[in-house]
Amino acid sequence: MARPYVITIASEKGGVGKTTLATNLAIYLKGLAEDLPVTLFSFDNHFTVDQMFALSKKPVSNHVGQLFTESDPAELVSAGQYGVQFIPSCRQLFERQNHLQGVNHLAETLSRSTLQGLVIIDTSPILDIYTRNALYAADRVIVPIKDAPSLENCRNLADFLTEQSLSKATLRLLPCLIDTRIHFDGPFKNSYQLLKAYAINRGYKCFEGYIAKSPKVESLATNPQGKILPILTHGRSTDVHLQFMHLARQVYLDYLQHGPTRMTIVADQLYNLETLLERERRQRTAKLHPGCLCCDNSLPEDGIWPGAYFLEDSDGRLSGFIEENCFLDMVLQDCYGEQKGRGAADSLRELFAESAERSYLLLQHRVISDDQSQIDFYRLDQHGEKISGRTLLIKQRGLFNRQRGSRLLQLFQKSAASEHPPERQLLLAHRTGNQPLAMIEQQAYLQWQTVFSRIRVDLAAESETEQADANT
Repeated sequence: MARPYVITIASEKGGVGKTTLATNLAIYLKGLAEDLPVTLFSFDNHFTVDQMFALSKKPVSNHVGQLFTESDPAELVSAGQYGVQFIPSCRQLFERQNHLQGVNHLAETLSRSTLQGLVIIDTSPILDIYTRNALYAADRVIVPIKDAPSLENCRNLADFLTEQSLSKATLRLLPCLIDTRIHFDGPFKNSYQLLKAYAINRGYKCFEGYIAKSPKVESLATNPQGKILPILTHGRSTDVHLQFMHLARQVYLDYLQHGPTRMTIVADQLYNLETLLERERRQRTAKLHPGCLCCDNSLPEDGIWPGAYFLEDSDGRLSGFIEENCFLDMVLQDCYGEQKGRGAADSLRELFAESAERSYLLLQHRVISDDQSQIDFYRLDQHGEKISGRTLLIKQRGLFNRQRGSRLLQLFQKSAASEHPPERQLLLAHRTGNQPLAMIEQQAYLQWQTVFSRIRVDLAAESETEQADANT
């Protein structure tokens, strides 16, 4: 499967020519290799890309914000001027960023996409979630620098790559907006030579050449036509035209030599992760009790129950589902003394079922003595903090052998490795709704494990406190 080669234009300093570089580089690359798809989009909210490349003024529904949904980037692309395709910008882009998590979303989306060729990403002058996603996805990061402050800001980009275990060599610095009229005495004759020397001294690699400051090029964004015009068609008489041709050749040769390495790596990592997650899901499925843990009714083939609770013990020996009516009967009879069939208790059942949708339910069995045990029932919030609780004392002879009145006790018996259970057992339950198998999917089960781990830590601390109090 062919994957895109991603070029990210990034700088934390505004006014260094990022957008001019991104838009014109796309056109020069398309002119250099006409058969190579070139796609451009921007995370900077100024709509230059749209003004420069849109074939019509008709509003479109697709935009760059949808790159962070389940949409295929190839389906978001619009045909554009000069043979460059683009993804339209989004006015609400920065309002959406609070809902985004992770720097790998864009890379994974592009690695799955049918998009091919070169992808050029223009970024905003801040290291926000969109810029970080663009950096994480990049085969090549081009950093335009025009002065010492913009060079110093490269450190943050390099630090981000290092934090993500990515090579700093991904960065290539490009002196831009160089005023060729300025000359210095000494070993560095002009701004270009000085900036390049500073960059190399700090361990950065640079492109050959630079992009000069040009009044003619600046006028292409402000003209009587009200359009943003490309250098290739309207700036051929400038040195900047030759400089962009030279830059485009370097970028194209880089692409030919290395190809879409980053997307291949991301795709392989994603495949390995998905394979691992699928194996773990199958293992969780194989552990599930085949039917209801109370009545043994089989789970329907379509996996849908009118209502159910997922339940698992702390050792992973018992894992499965309990039909909602079975679970309510069991808990309310044992812990609240409700008798099955009493209509007066309907309100209690409804209240319990409603609160269970927003909470976890913890059952703890503890052996007190040879003839007595205790079951603690706790309702917990979504983070595992205790909200309320009740305690059930059970007198018996020969634990699990003589006492059969408590259905909760029988449930713990299923969790025990033998007829001689440990002194403390834990079962955690959560209401699943009518699709119980969703509980063993990765995100839901990860949340489950997080809550259960916190509970075990809290109970261990309580046990140590109780033991310390008993000793004193």
